[in-house]
Amino acid sequence: MPGTPDEALARLVRDGVLSAGQAMAVREALRESAVPARARWAEVAGYVGGGLVLAGALSLVATSWADLSKVAHVAILLAATVALLAAGIILLGVQPRERATSPPELGARSRERATSPPELGARSWERAVTARSRTGSVSMALASVTAALAAAELVDVSAIAGAAGLLVGVLGYALARTAPLALACAFFAALTVGSLADDLTGGSALAAGLSLVVLGVVWTALVLAGVIGQRPLGLGLGAVIALVGGQQDAGTVWAYTMTAAVAVACLLLYRRERAWVLLVAGVIGFTVAVPEAIWHWTGGAVGGSVIVMIAGAVLVTASVLGIRWHRT
Repeated sequence: MPGTPDEALARLVRDGVLSAGQAMAVREALRESAVPARARWAEVAGYVGGGLVLAGALSLVATSWADLSKVAHVAILLAATVALLAAGIILLGVQPRERATSPPELGARSRERATSPPELGARSWERAVTARSRTGSVSMALASVTAALAAAELVDVSAIAGAAGLLVGVLGYALARTAPLALACAFFAALTVGSLADDLTGGSALAAGLSLVVLGVVWTALVLAGVIGQRPLGLGLGAVIALVGGQQDAGTVWAYTMTAAVAVACLLLYRRERAWVLLVAGVIGFTVAVPEAIWHWTGGAVGGSVIVMIAGAVLVTASVLGIRWHRT
């Protein structure tokens, strides 16, 4: 007669079909597969509820924002930042710890292994991110936004606002290396570096572009070193930052030269990393740089339709070469 999953696993262990460790792995997989549906619904409900609260607060504030003083603006934004920070820290402060009870048939040694909490390293932590940590990371990412807005209201300096958002984003990323916080850190790092270069050079687009290209290189190096997780996403963010930096002084020789250099670097790195985002970034970089260079070399004599055709030809050629490169 069919019994419970634990009894079936115990029989398989007794018959020698599975080892005790394999049986525990199967049992854990079965147990986890029964939970996600409820966990996902709870997580979605949390996101929807948080979104409704945020939308209601923004609607309430928008109706009277112009009538409030600057001090009130800063106070409201700081209060929102503190609330989101508190929620994020509480949610991210508890690491997920899996405890499983094993049936008596699996033996004392298996029970000891099953009831002991797993040692979660950096990679294991990423795999063990739960609904709690995802929700907490979204709270921390939103806190970085409100912190940046509060700083902007207080001092009206983009670099300082970006630094405030970056500080909160880095704090959250230190607690949980998740995609929302990686996006927040990348955005505010780019805002801080670009604004600082712009302020120090009196609005030089070239200086801002070079600073973003350098930031993209540094960001990519941190991803390769393992400091920044989510390797494909991290590499993609580094490439995007560098490509955006290359186009800060669009229409000049510096713009298409830096963009083409970033594209070449992405394709060379793709040979090592095999991350599709690098291939896409390289194709996009060449698709932008080549028509821009032709337009500049011809002094704008080439019509817009021809430029579009050239861009399409470059895109198709680069895509075909990229696919063949990927397959080989």
